Amino acid sequence: MATRKVALTLFSSSTCSLCTTARENILRVQQKVPFSLKVLDIHKEECPKEFRDKYIFDVPVLHMNDKFLMQHRIPEESLIEAIKLFESTGKINPKY
Repeated sequence: MATRKVALTLFSSSTCSLCTTARENILRVQQKVPFSLKVLDIHKEECPKEFRDKYIFDVPVLHMNDKFLMQHRIPEESLIEAIKLFESTGKINPKY
């Protein structure tokens, strides 16, 4: 069985300490489990307006394969669990 590819998008802000911690956790997980990562600054034009408007006061927010996964705190263990679930079943179980 082929492993499903995981693509994460982190919506963050350069002035957010939770965002810094989330990105560090994500990068540590990426050393253990391969996936692509795109980081979008919520305050810049690179971030689509729909997500800027939706997440402006809620960063960090993490999407997996274009679907909401979790926000605010991004624990390494929870992220690894979510990736393994997706790779084995194709399901994304959002964590609030």
